[in-house]
Amino acid sequence: MINSYTSWQPLQEVVVGRAYSPDYFDFIDNPQVRNQLQQILAETEEDLDQLQRTIETHGARVHRPDLPSKDSFVWHQTEGGGAPLPPLTPRDWQITLGQKLLRVLAMPELDTICANYADQVINPHKSAWDPDCVLNGASASCIVRVGQDVFFDNSDFLTPAQTEWIVEHCLGPEYRVHEAVTDGHGDAVFAILKPGVILSSKHDMHLHLADDFPGWEVLKLWDSSIWAAMEVGKFKWEANPGAWYVQGQTPTPEFSAFVDTYLKKWTGFVAETVFDVNCLVLDEENVIFSAYNKDVFDFCKRHRINPIISELRHSYFWDGGISCCTQDLERRGGLESYL
Repeated sequence: MINSYTSWQPLQEVVVGRAYSPDYFDFIDNPQVRNQLQQILAETEEDLDQLQRTIETHGARVHRPDLPSKDSFVWHQTEGGGAPLPPLTPRDWQITLGQKLLRVLAMPELDTICANYADQVINPHKSAWDPDCVLNGASASCIVRVGQDVFFDNSDFLTPAQTEWIVEHCLGPEYRVHEAVTDGHGDAVFAILKPGVILSSKHDMHLHLADDFPGWEVLKLWDSSIWAAMEVGKFKWEANPGAWYVQGQTPTPEFSAFVDTYLKKWTGFVAETVFDVNCLVLDEENVIFSAYNKDVFDFCKRHRINPIISELRHSYFWDGGISCCTQDLERRGGLESYL
């Protein structure tokens, strides 16, 4: 059953993303490029499998997306202009708004999961890619749910017209609609761990958290916990500063050229992302993070929250954190007012 009004009510059912299998890239002739990419893919799937086990240990049911056939994928890679996105970050493509599941982008790899909730799914797309769909170019990550209050980030990845359509088709008169401008991906700029407790980042300068959440305590983070290590590490800073990195590796020039030519749809500009804000709340007492951060963990302890680490070694390659790689379908609880 689709049922989720916040990011912190007890998690019952969730989607965890999936990377491509390493063998999808067996066709690459250059062994350095092939081996480095296959290592990233293998380690990403290992980490996502561990994330699934961590969530299941706390009692929630986990769904995983399908993958396209290997033959179809290889055709897109070699003939269709570069590799399509893997179904890694479902939070960008769909969101649960109460008892409705809005498919902002109709990724076919999520069709099997969504079919289980057909009467609760809102899909404005006529097909996987409808050039006339009102939500083209939008991201579900620009929507933050706080019970009766829903915040829309009308900026880079969500237009006011798209917000208006979502409000009209997905929300009833019982909701209060707010604007929270963060230049995109609001759920990675501030995260509500439970009522009264917020993690935020250096990108919150256009937010009005003190006004929108009066009396709530906010911990503001300026950088991710591993950023200092990346600054002095063996990464791709000189060639393409801030765009993407491979933790623990030195990408060869051939690998960098392959990524920048064929995998442009995969990577973002990771220098601006504070991944320690990008977390998954299991309930008001347990939150999953991808790395240790002393300030965050001390903050959680003060608010009687148990921080759980489930590593994502290649967040800085994919530009996707724990929240991005998950999408809640059901949380225990109903519609409440917190503000």
